[in-house]
Amino acid sequence: MKTVRFKDNAAELANPGMGWALHYYDNVPKNYGSRLQPSDLLEDWPGLSFLYLRIPWSYIEPEENQFNWSVLDTPMERFRARGLQACFRLTCSESWCEYATPKWVKESGAKGYRFRPGAGIVKDGPYWEPDFDDPVFLDKLDGFLAAVAARYDGRPDVAFIEVGSFGVWGEGHTWSSTRKAYPDSTIKRHIDLYLKHFKKTPILGMDDFVSRPRPPSVWKDGVNERGFDAVIVPRWLGREFVLRAGLWQRGRKGPEGRLVPLHDAGDRTVRLGTLAVGRDGRTRFVPARIGLPKSASDLGRAEFAVVCSGVRHDFELQPHSFKVRLRYLLPHAYPPQVRPFLHLVDSRTGNEVFVPREEQEDAELTRYMAENGLGLRDDSILVQGGAAAYFHGTMAQAFWRRAMVAVESEHYGSSAARGHWGDGSGFFDAIEDYHASYASIHWWPHEFLAKNRELVRRINLRIGYRFQLQEMSWSTSIPLTGRFSVAWSWRNAGVAPPYSDYYPTVTLKDAAGGIAAVFVDDAANLRDLAVALHSPPTHTFSRRFDLPVNLTAGEYTVFVSVGDRIGRPIAALPLDGDDGARRYRAGACVVRGDYAVRIVRAAIAGSELRLDTVWTVHRGLGKGVRVFFHVNHRGKLAWAGGPKGPRFDRAGPTKVSTTVPLPRLKPGESCTLRAGLWRPDRIGRNDERCLPDAGESDRRVLLGRIVAGPEGTLTFHPAAQSRP
Repeated sequence: MKTVRFKDNAAELANPGMGWALHYYDNVPKNYGSRLQPSDLLEDWPGLSFLYLRIPWSYIEPEENQFNWSVLDTPMERFRARGLQACFRLTCSESWCEYATPKWVKESGAKGYRFRPGAGIVKDGPYWEPDFDDPVFLDKLDGFLAAVAARYDGRPDVAFIEVGSFGVWGEGHTWSSTRKAYPDSTIKRHIDLYLKHFKKTPILGMDDFVSRPRPPSVWKDGVNERGFDAVIVPRWLGREFVLRAGLWQRGRKGPEGRLVPLHDAGDRTVRLGTLAVGRDGRTRFVPARIGLPKSASDLGRAEFAVVCSGVRHDFELQPHSFKVRLRYLLPHAYPPQVRPFLHLVDSRTGNEVFVPREEQEDAELTRYMAENGLGLRDDSILVQGGAAAYFHGTMAQAFWRRAMVAVESEHYGSSAARGHWGDGSGFFDAIEDYHASYASIHWWPHEFLAKNRELVRRINLRIGYRFQLQEMSWSTSIPLTGRFSVAWSWRNAGVAPPYSDYYPTVTLKDAAGGIAAVFVDDAANLRDLAVALHSPPTHTFSRRFDLPVNLTAGEYTVFVSVGDRIGRPIAALPLDGDDGARRYRAGACVVRGDYAVRIVRAAIAGSELRLDTVWTVHRGLGKGVRVFFHVNHRGKLAWAGGPKGPRFDRAGPTKVSTTVPLPRLKPGESCTLRAGLWRPDRIGRNDERCLPDAGESDRRVLLGRIVAGPEGTLTFHPAAQSRP
């Protein structure tokens, strides 16, 4: 067995089901593919895998049952040459065109609202948004999705479709349109329409489904739970913070607007404990020695009590962000104008560092999406900066183990102009925390790459899955009657699993580069490799494979690949030695027959060839094995024979001498000499002749040719494999 350790060569891989997505249409058709010439396929963009087509419904079906499929088919066909899959988000509300939902839907009787961004529903608003619960709208949407699915569902060049029919820009909220609140049942109804029609193509839901406009969280008398999210920024490393919390009355300013707590720290806040952030980013929370009273009657004059019920921070799976859970005890229900707050205060200076926003979580809707097999998309990372760069890293934990997660940054230029982008580390951190399989190029692609090349490289080394072959041992000398053995250690150094089956494979190639054998370890599904961001575990598998029936003895190059169950390479690996088909050279092996033969001396005397040979058998072949020599002339066997004395029942070399009579050859004629070992007791069986190391398909070894010169002089020309 030979053992080789492998090193990741830091290649930026483009693999199925992961990578970067080009926003060819970004709602507005001119963003961001319009500057690309038809011949510009972004060949210089490493890791590019997806073509993102985010476009209003009205562009696809401008008249009922009249479809302009060219809007989708043209860029798809163009970038198919680059190997890109398409992703769809077909929207029903936009803040830049009057009718994202086709006007004919409104004219069919669908109810809707005029709105102006920033003002909500206004009578003379320039844009129209449907009522997302309206039965006419839903009926027409049902028909549209049926037509889209009939054309694209299950196509290998369509990676996924997003539930883009709810909310402005298809993002799952109405903050920038009508600001109308909808119940969870509305979201489920839209999800169900996609599930009805898309049976094969994966579906992604939106993170903002759970943070869309809706009534504020209801306060009830007794115990109430609230949650706050924060991203760990570099300046927090090695520091300690005091967590302070309370309640405030919306519309009132200053400390007087805060409700009076139990355990008042002096400013109508409650000191919940200290949160230390290590230099490696690990957190440690030490709660204050306070607790909730057993009942609200124990509050006295206080208007509430609050404790921290926990800080969720999984350093291995969600290292860059955490969630603080607060538990409030109230003497009675409060109106929605009463809001919770949390402050992070520097423990040394007393300065307020960050005020996280409350997240209106929806465990039921999250569960509904996850249990129905949806993946998750989070739009607009880094709309805000620093510790508020993103909010739904914890939500993503419900999805990524079974379904794809996608992250989209804020429009790069806008985020950079507001000072939120920095070096893009917040986007990189989101990819790790969300376990994202793909990220969006949310800007003009050439400009984005030019200004963020190092960020793109960092992301390409982490996004999605990254199969690393750590070590491999294999048989380097195999008898043709034996088995090929392999033991290999693999790990996934990416942030997400693949969502298809992948199997490691060994391919043996001959000297001409032809495939001689393929061994698929179909008991080792790399889809099951564990994901851990800081220390991904290594898994070792071992197999023994029977050799193919037509494999011949000889030297072979060993290649390793990862692909489907029948050995087709699919996933690129970060290894050198690519053969151009995603197979990577690992080393070599020799497939041995039963014996090898070489000529020690050959001399022609008259019409005879006197021959001394050495036969090296690799294992004992039995007492009945004998040598044979064949002379072939004019396509026929001219002579056959051989000495009876030599024995081959033990491994090792045996010298055999013989005299071979030669046929009469005319000047220019030739004959061939072949030899082998055979078992007289197995005449007519497949194993009558033993297997040579270097032989022909009939298990004979060509020793050489006898050629008659112009004067009839005979000369012997040994074959290459039989020379000393």
